[in-house]
Amino acid sequence: MMEKSIPEMHVIIPPGNWTEMVKKAQVNDMNLLQDYEVKGTLKFIYEGEEEEEYNIKFKLGGMSSAVLTKPGYNIKIIGNYTLHGTKNFKLRSDQRDPSMMRSKITTDILQKSGLLATEAGYTELYVNEEYMGFWVVTDSLKKNWVQRKFGINEDNVSTLYKCDYFRFEKSYKCENAGDDRYAENWDPIWILVQHVRESKSIEDLEEMMDVENFIKYMAWEWLMGTWDHFLGIFNHNLNWLQRPDGKWIYIPNDHDIELGEEIHAKFYPEKPFVDEINDTDIDYANIPIEDFENNHPIMQILVHQDDTIFRRCVGDIISKVFNPDTLFPQIDKIRKLIGPYVKKDRELKGGYINKKGKNIVYTYDHFLLNTEYTYIRNNVDTWYKSYGLKDWIRRRYNFAAKYYGINTDATNPKEKHKLIEPRPEAVRLSTEVKVTYEETDDPNYTIIKFDNPLPEYTPDPDYADDSIPTIGASKFLLDPFESFASIVASMNANPSAYITTTTTNGEATPVTVTVTADPVTVTVAAETVTVTVTSCPDAVTSNIEATATSTITEPTQSPDENEECWSENLGYKCCTKKCDAIFVLTDELGNWGMENKEWCGIPKNCKFNNECSASKFGYPCCKGCTVYEKDEVGEWGYENDEWCSIKATCSKN
Repeated sequence: MMEKSIPEMHVIIPPGNWTEMVKKAQVNDMNLLQDYEVKGTLKFIYEGEEEEEYNIKFKLGGMSSAVLTKPGYNIKIIGNYTLHGTKNFKLRSDQRDPSMMRSKITTDILQKSGLLATEAGYTELYVNEEYMGFWVVTDSLKKNWVQRKFGINEDNVSTLYKCDYFRFEKSYKCENAGDDRYAENWDPIWILVQHVRESKSIEDLEEMMDVENFIKYMAWEWLMGTWDHFLGIFNHNLNWLQRPDGKWIYIPNDHDIELGEEIHAKFYPEKPFVDEINDTDIDYANIPIEDFENNHPIMQILVHQDDTIFRRCVGDIISKVFNPDTLFPQIDKIRKLIGPYVKKDRELKGGYINKKGKNIVYTYDHFLLNTEYTYIRNNVDTWYKSYGLKDWIRRRYNFAAKYYGINTDATNPKEKHKLIEPRPEAVRLSTEVKVTYEETDDPNYTIIKFDNPLPEYTPDPDYADDSIPTIGASKFLLDPFESFASIVASMNANPSAYITTTTTNGEATPVTVTVTADPVTVTVAAETVTVTVTSCPDAVTSNIEATATSTITEPTQSPDENEECWSENLGYKCCTKKCDAIFVLTDELGNWGMENKEWCGIPKNCKFNNECSASKFGYPCCKGCTVYEKDEVGEWGYENDEWCSIKATCSKN
């Protein structure tokens, strides 16, 4: 929703409570932060339409961001209510990021790579109708989020842990972030730590962890240049969750300090290529994973002994999203959307309530520059400096391509941005670079310039890798992108989003919809109606007699039978995985799949295995007959760490 338009959040709390909250916000040291929460109401306005009012708990939020002049807030909706599925929100100023995009872009990269992430968007905030500025708004990783992603009843979320200083060593700090009843439930995370400490091989780790998923997160951290999660010196802003199948997964949070934001030599202690004492600038984009991470024992097992899986994960992320052809248009799109709101925020300076905090204020011009190639340093506190967003992406991409062997020159999308096989010899680019500091009209800011500026780059508009991520992708999610049953459920839950009806006299008509893999069934309470169906790739309008349940199929246009890629004639892509694409439904045109949440056509000559019902959805047939789940698709088993479809012959045994 928040990618199309910017909503408004209006928080109403008693004036006396607001005065007290502002008073509590006056801090310049994280050790002095005060917890203050008050009840109030929230109005959510989107495109001028006001939704129902919510009762909320409103509190100051954030850690390091709370000692800045524009501290953050946390919002929790009271009772059994959610706002578009979300119960807990974090509002952050991302004051340290001149681009205002790092939280959003890094989240997009995670999601397109098939990795779990909290949603990120934008909002304007008003408190007691006073403009408080422009904010990044994200989910809060709590039990409601786990329920929404995995289907675990939130009251039963017992193994979600928020951790700091976490390296799988004897000393670590974790808190149980699940249901309050499990606040003292420490044994599961302790058992995980002990198991990892005793592990000698990937096979040992796989007994308790989704290893490939964890390695892909590490590949993501390295590409982002993040120092604020597991690989970094602080080992925080991370969570561990035990999935329904018993395997542990890693989920990072808070992404405002990524993509070349605030990287310093001091984050790489005892590394030969840095000058820790003087904190001398180098090109941090050219640091390989073995020097980037801070000697984690688990990384020795998972990456340094054999980096084959890590390389595949890096290659998959780059092919899917971490390349200039994919990311640069997305950056331009977001800048166009949020630009007017950033300008308003910078001019009106709403929400700067902490008079004692560090006043890191970037201008609208800084926003425009930093979303491109300009490296900016804040002289008020020289800790705060940021690579240009596009500059970091291209420099890190260039290094990864040389080091891991990625095809950068191909014009064929099946080869471009893909790993080169057999693997070529690694080329390591130097971190040494001559740096100059260019003063600006404002003495509070300096432009950092490298002596090797990148040449101009024009993104290829025809490049896209919309294939479903499989390498290291998160599993067991209740996501319509991955689950056919969820697609059906979402269509049934909100039929008006897919089907509209109008009677002959123009009046609205009640409609009931049942969506299956067969044609859509529409029941209407009228004699003659016009039904427009948009649930499938093309819309069709037809007049029907509705004396009882009427069945219509969509669309009615016929493809060229001689073309394997028949769906292009209808304006839809052909599935890039062809016969291996995830099947969704069949109509009179052919078989439809879905890639990157968009419809695509499956070639007509594909033969599906009818022995097990879910094979056409991309799942393997089970070797055994043990049934763990049953849904609209059929019976499910679980083998080799993945779901499989029970064979029809099992029911005959």
